[in-house]
Amino acid sequence: MKTQILFEFKRIIRSKIIWLVLCGLVILTTIPYFSLPGSDKGQLLSEYRTNQMSAQQGYDSLKNIPEAHKTMLTMATINQNAERVVSALEKNQSYEKKALKYWQSVQSATNSGQLQGDQPITIQMKIDRLSWSINNKERAVIPTKHIRVVSYIVYILWENVTTIIWLVTFILIIINLYIPENGDFGRRFINRVPLAKWKKILSKSIVAITSYFAIAITSFIPISIFLMFKNGFGNLNQRLVSTADGENIIHQSSFTYIGQTIALTTLLMIIILFFQLIIVNFVKQSLPQLGIMIGLLVASQNTSVFSKGLASKYLPMNYLDLNRIVIGKSEISTLFINNGNVTTNQLTIILLSWSLALIFIAMVLSYKRKTL
Repeated sequence: MKTQILFEFKRIIRSKIIWLVLCGLVILTTIPYFSLPGSDKGQLLSEYRTNQMSAQQGYDSLKNIPEAHKTMLTMATINQNAERVVSALEKNQSYEKKALKYWQSVQSATNSGQLQGDQPITIQMKIDRLSWSINNKERAVIPTKHIRVVSYIVYILWENVTTIIWLVTFILIIINLYIPENGDFGRRFINRVPLAKWKKILSKSIVAITSYFAIAITSFIPISIFLMFKNGFGNLNQRLVSTADGENIIHQSSFTYIGQTIALTTLLMIIILFFQLIIVNFVKQSLPQLGIMIGLLVASQNTSVFSKGLASKYLPMNYLDLNRIVIGKSEISTLFINNGNVTTNQLTIILLSWSLALIFIAMVLSYKRKTL
């Protein structure tokens, strides 16, 4: 197997398209940094000044209504808390404790029916994020040019480079995996390697997946080195708070989020890898294969095609927004995502089942093939 693995790695390294893909990924993972604001101060000041203004307007509209005296006092308290946050930000002081007190007062007023505005789950998520930051003495993370390495990787996966981009990259890497295109020498070599069919397939699979991860990791190296020296590595325990269904809050560390995303993406890659092995039994040329694979990925993004019945829940290609599905949307204003209410554990079972089924079918169809 060692000889076959080394031969396949050499094929990957010599492929010009692989180097082109790597350059493209480096650009995709680097460019978003330059669009980040230099500081979160302006964004936070705008948010809390708006909140302060709303509370002041509420207070002014109620102060001449005797029956609303209690609510008026509540609005005055919210206004004061917002003012303290604004003052801390203007003085470049730590604002998290004051912001937590503000959102707790908003939550209390919302639960009592005195205030209508933000959804209760949105308020609770704000409180959870701020509480974690205070307890761990970490600044509440808003992506800026002062972002650290860990937070930036999460930011890229969460908001910028979706799973479908990574999977198209994987398809470009493996498209010639089962088609020897190294001339007569390559064909003779592959046919004469004294390996069982399953060992040849295993060798190619190992090369495909390890090459992909090597390329993916390499694409983050330039920006990570830059941010490491500029801002530091960051905290793998950084708390990520969001919701996938608008009702239940999801709490995860950056480490858990990245780990789950990698694990589930690996299962999707195995599905694609062995689906291609099935295709090559019917379509020999690489270009039609590429069209079929990418065509399916694109078609699966059309919700009118795969959005009804069992297909909406159990087709693995419906989860190509995987990195966001794992934890939900990142932006506090867009909380909902249509993933059929599938949990991470359920999604793991779905993808694992498809992986095993396609491996079995591909191995059966490839049993009599002379060349891999």
